[in-house]
Parts: sequence; structure tokens; C-alpha cells
Amino acid sequence: MTKTILYIVNSYGTPPLNYFEKYLKENRTALLTIIKLPAIRLIENRMKIDAFVKDENGQIHAISLNLPFPFPFFLVFLVQYFINFILCFILLTKLKRKRFALAIGETNFGSCIAFIIKKLGLARFSVFFNGDIIPDPAWSNSSFFLPNHKQRHPLSKFVDNLLINIQSGLRRIGYKNDLIWFASKKIASYDAAKGLRPKKKIINDPILVDYNQTLKYSRYKKKMNTLCYIGRVDNYVGLEIIIPALNKIKEAIVDIHLLIIGGNEMAFETYRRLAIKHRVINHITYYGYVSETDKALALMSRAALGMALYKPVKDNVSMYTQPGKPKDYIGVGIPVLLSNHGPEIGREIVRYCAGVASDFNIASVARTITEVLTNQRLYATLQKGVLCFAKAYDYRNRFTEIWEELKQNTKTEL
Repeated sequence: MTKTILYIVNSYGTPPLNYFEKYLKENRTALLTIIKLPAIRLIENRMKIDAFVKDENGQIHAISLNLPFPFPFFLVFLVQYFINFILCFILLTKLKRKRFALAIGETNFGSCIAFIIKKLGLARFSVFFNGDIIPDPAWSNSSFFLPNHKQRHPLSKFVDNLLINIQSGLRRIGYKNDLIWFASKKIASYDAAKGLRPKKKIINDPILVDYNQTLKYSRYKKKMNTLCYIGRVDNYVGLEIIIPALNKIKEAIVDIHLLIIGGNEMAFETYRRLAIKHRVINHITYYGYVSETDKALALMSRAALGMALYKPVKDNVSMYTQPGKPKDYIGVGIPVLLSNHGPEIGREIVRYCAGVASDFNIASVARTITEVLTNQRLYATLQKGVLCFAKAYDYRNRFTEIWEELKQNTKTEL
């Protein structure tokens, strides 16, 4: 029987799907269909929506919309669930294949869609890839989903709690899938404490590295005055430490520069003001959201050091997960700056000498970055460590394990 998989994501070109897709194609293991639903973005009172389905033959059917949306920012979060639900089933009608052996959903929303697809008889087995946690509103009075500058407004916290409750409801539906694929033991333990228990589970981290890609980008000449950050822009990723640290670093490296890729203008405004305050605004280039993966990789690959300075506090959801950003830097051949007592992957990266750790304060970060960028012997050691880590975490071997686990735990003809 033909091995057929439907995979539902909100971000294409990132792990785990990008490596899963490569593995299946390279090994001719299954026919993969991908539905990419948009994480809807609000730009200048307009709502930008990009979605597509990529069928098993590689043909893409896309939907692109740019709609007027002169309403408060938080409404984007509320309407995107409705829009994505409609888009998903419109995209399904574009396919010749109407039934699949397996449906896999990333994110809480994707897991809910996978469950519905199974219930409609469009898939024989369904899986929730669970790579993140839902924050507990009791952790903080700040908002987790809304932009930084709105965080202290009482209405923002009310809306943020509403969004968390919606995510929690979607997650409970996701737990009705036949199998939960956890990225880490911490996520499984956290959800179990919340009363969420899977029918079946596997725990295997699919946030990996392509060793061949790392080898390619490691040959690129690095700009030893350039730092890079990629990812969400919020209070938990260390930008409030890194940006003031630039002012101290420029005493030793006068042309120090930070590239920031990700987030949106509304979220970045707080950090723009911080950069002006510390007189380093001319030392930062902000690219915002970069939709083309190859372009993002090219931007990152010229930097000398990647920033993964996760704030080591209880209410940082990254503390429970296997964050992909440190491995994104290693994927383009650059070592990583991590925070002491941060996510577990940081200790593993330091063990391989693929990165360095710093205390979460301005003086320590400035001192550590300056040492890495000015000590040629240390930097050469880190470059070797990057290659060693990439080889150990290459997706090819790990996905052989994951594929076998999926086959053993599903009742489909995989």
C-alpha cells in the first residue's frame, strides 16, 4: 500500500518539517503532502495572509491575500483561527489525493486540524507534534502573545488570557490524536501536570542540523564585527541585555554590528528606543520577518556569532522546549552565545565547544562577546566545535530513529 502523509504547519522551511521532508525524499520512504497555514501578519492596518499546499509531486497551490484590517492588533490572533480553518479545507480541495495514511499537525491549531481530518475519514491515523508549551497565566502579569508595548495594559492581559484559553482548548483537542510526538521530556512532564495525557507517545527531538549545510556555510568568511539574532522579538530572548551590551563592546570593537531577523515593527519599537537610549541605533540593522529561508540563511551566515540568550526565568516557555534557534546558527556555521541556566540544549552546545555561555547581565554578555570576537584561538576552537555538533546532530541518523518509532506506534501501512 502507498505510504502517504499529510503534514500541517504554520512555518515552512524550518525544523522539524524541513528535515523530515528531506529524509522522506532522500530515502523514498513516503509520499508527503504539506499544508502551510499562515501565521497572519498585520502590516500598516492590513492583514497579510500567505498559505499553500504542496502535493506529493511537488506541485504548489497558493493562496495570497492582503486585506484591509483597521482594527486592534489582538483581533488578528482571534480571526486567524477562523481564517486558517477555512483555508485548510480550501487547500485540501486542490489535491487529487483525498485520503492519507497519516496526518501530522504542528502547533496546537495544526494538531486540532489533524484530529478533525482523522475524524472525517481523510486519514487513518493522526499525530500531534508537540514542540512547545502553553504558558500559565499565573506566572506573570505581562502578556505572552501581545506586543511588548501593550503588556502592562489591563485589557491586554485579559485578551492575552483569552488567547491562552483558546490555545489550551485547541491543545486538549490535539491530545485526542492517536499519538503525541514530544520534542522533549520537559514538555511531556509539563502537560502531564496539567492533566493532559496522550493515548500513545514518543519523545524524540527532531530540531536538528544538516551537517552538509553547516559544512558549506562554515567555509564562508565571517565578519568578526557582526552578531546575529533570529527569532521572535519579545522580553524573553535577551535583546534588552544584548542591545545595551553593544555600547560596552564598541569600546573594543568600534564597528560592532547586530543583525536582527524576525518579529514585526510593533514588537521591535521598544528595542529601537532602547538602542537610541544607549547610543547604538547605528550599530543595529533590523530586517523584520524574512519569508525566504535561503535569504535568512545568507544573512546569518556572514555573522561571527549567533545570539541565543534566553532569559532564564520560570515564565519563559523556551525553558521547557528544544528551541531551534541555537541550531539555526550552527546550521550556517557560526558558534552561539547562550545564557547560563537557560534551556538544556545550551549545555550540550557548550559541551561540544560549539558555543559559549554567559550570565544574563550586560557586563557579562559584553565581556563574553568581546572575548569571542577578538580571540582568534578561541574562535577557531568554536568553529571546530560547530562542525562536531553538526555531525552529532545531523538529521539523517536521528530521523531514521523517528521514522521507526512512528511506524511502531501507528496502525497505518507506513
